[in-house]
Amino acid sequence: MEAGAQAGIELCGTTLRYAEAEAYGPKHSGRPGRPRAESGHRLLRLGSCDFDFDVARVLWGTGGAASSESFDRQVATLGEALADVYEQTTAEELRVVVHPSQAPSFFAPAPAGASKADRRARFRREARLLTRAAGMPAPETAASEAPFAADAPDDLHVDARKLRAGSEADGQDSWFRLLALDEATHARFQQVMERVPMPSFRWVASTEASAQGAAVLQRRREEGASTGDAASTEDAATLAVGRYPGHLELALVRGKALRHALHAPGATPADGAYFAAALLDRLGIAPSAVEDVFAYGLDVGAPEDAFAPLGRLTGTTPQLLDIRPILGLDPDRLAEDFDAGPYVPCVAAAL
Repeated sequence: MEAGAQAGIELCGTTLRYAEAEAYGPKHSGRPGRPRAESGHRLLRLGSCDFDFDVARVLWGTGGAASSESFDRQVATLGEALADVYEQTTAEELRVVVHPSQAPSFFAPAPAGASKADRRARFRREARLLTRAAGMPAPETAASEAPFAADAPDDLHVDARKLRAGSEADGQDSWFRLLALDEATHARFQQVMERVPMPSFRWVASTEASAQGAAVLQRRREEGASTGDAASTEDAATLAVGRYPGHLELALVRGKALRHALHAPGATPADGAYFAAALLDRLGIAPSAVEDVFAYGLDVGAPEDAFAPLGRLTGTTPQLLDIRPILGLDPDRLAEDFDAGPYVPCVAAAL
């Protein structure tokens, strides 16, 4: 049996949410014909910290402090809080959730035979064009401005995660999820990590995390099902929709993996059907192919009511992306009035 713990955090407004989960089970599926050993996740810690300042804005360096001295104190306070939370952690890595309203996330292909250096250069060029970094206006606020200069300073940290492998022989590209962060933000969190008893950290897009949570939840449901039943749903699509102040975020899951995502600034749950239809149309997927709609985030309430138009579009009943079955928790492990919606990203990032 293999076991390993990972941690996940999310910063939203004045609140830090954190989780740590231990994966257990076989590292490999074993020989054909043999029963698969039990596998799953154990919850090791879950909670939140509230600050008297906007901790998310501090991490992203978007203001909130009266002076550079008070800003430095706030950064140090975040590090101290994480050090306290994870004082006796066994986690090997801290995954830091990034919402699309905090840093742009996008998808890009690369030739299957490209070297890491070639991919890195390609992705950096694309990130610069999309973000207009280094003091250039954001694309959504000044789309008509001059394009980003090729000789601009290297102030972007581009995080790439492979979603699907391509084939050089077949001429199929590999696809990657990219996050484009200001280099100062990356350096700032490296400074925070000096206080945290974990060897490393990485950035995780919130849509990537929610897709992971949805996939794990579906696998839990399929455990014990016949091979025929499992195969019939392998190509079914799943939508995970996050509700946050000022935006919706949508992730499309197929084959138990993230396929695409969409950020809808200013959208409300009532707009979910419109943006889901646009995402599905872009990918050539019929709404009837959507098997599940999961909701998470802040003030999700009753998903079947909040996202009723999306339910009508897909012919499904939207439901909460509940962390309890994902973690194999007994129904009474968490308080009856516990609101699981806001914790989905940090828990799913730790899986």
